[in-house]
Amino acid sequence: MFFEQLIVGLTVGATYSLIAIGFSLIFRAAGLLNFAHPDTMMIGAMVGYTVTTRGWPLPMAVVVGALASSVAAVVVDQTAISPIRRRRGPIINQIIATLGWSIILANAAMLIWGPHPIAYPPTLAGVMWKVSGVPIALQNVFILGAGVLIMFLLQLFFKRARLGYAMRATADDPETALLMGIDTRRILTATMVLAGALAGMAGVFIASLFYASFDLGTFGLRTFAAAVLGGFGDVVGAMLGGLILGVAETLGAAYFASAYRDVIAFGIAILVLLVRPHGLLGRGRRTV
Repeated sequence: MFFEQLIVGLTVGATYSLIAIGFSLIFRAAGLLNFAHPDTMMIGAMVGYTVTTRGWPLPMAVVVGALASSVAAVVVDQTAISPIRRRRGPIINQIIATLGWSIILANAAMLIWGPHPIAYPPTLAGVMWKVSGVPIALQNVFILGAGVLIMFLLQLFFKRARLGYAMRATADDPETALLMGIDTRRILTATMVLAGALAGMAGVFIASLFYASFDLGTFGLRTFAAAVLGGFGDVVGAMLGGLILGVAETLGAAYFASAYRDVIAFGIAILVLLVRPHGLLGRGRRTV
């Protein structure tokens, strides 16, 4: 029972990590909290539902959901963040604009897909493996493996790819990066695309495990606690925070009550911040 719940918790935690990484990437690049980010995840989940109902396999739904969320993220950036930034508007105005887009995306999804939760068609859910006599759903193995692989490739991207270097340089010191010939505006857009793609993948994973709905963005807000737990702005911390949060939520729901998921998520974040105000890996500054 414990091992089975641990696998489920790690699976959920991997999806949390992907969304939390997006929160951290946007914060590093733009210095703001993008409250529309969870709703770009929701868009990926809903588009993923549409293609799975047409017979597409789950891996293809992940790709299409990532593309849809990337488009949504760029729309938010080009209409709510970058224009205000170019006019040197206060950061609070950018945050309020992302809140507005959060509402717009949720209502648009409700008009397109309806107000009720919808379930993905059965894919890998019915296939079970047995490890030491413990049944494990193949779907959980796929999602956990894919999540870990994506996070590993993301670390390689930041350390080896030229665009990854440019993103890190822009996040650490945008003025110096601009003097070095880096187009910081394009880097911000690229960051939004990457964050949106990660959110879209996570959205398909989450919706295939639970359900898809226009208000799925509220589910994604839990990942804000994961980002804070790991150290807001720290990518590795976001990964760690998501995994810890997913395991804690799942075990808490299994042995206590599922109604306390949010209490567990934010309670753990608060307790960690009381001991380490900058999070588990935070150092008081934005770092990769």
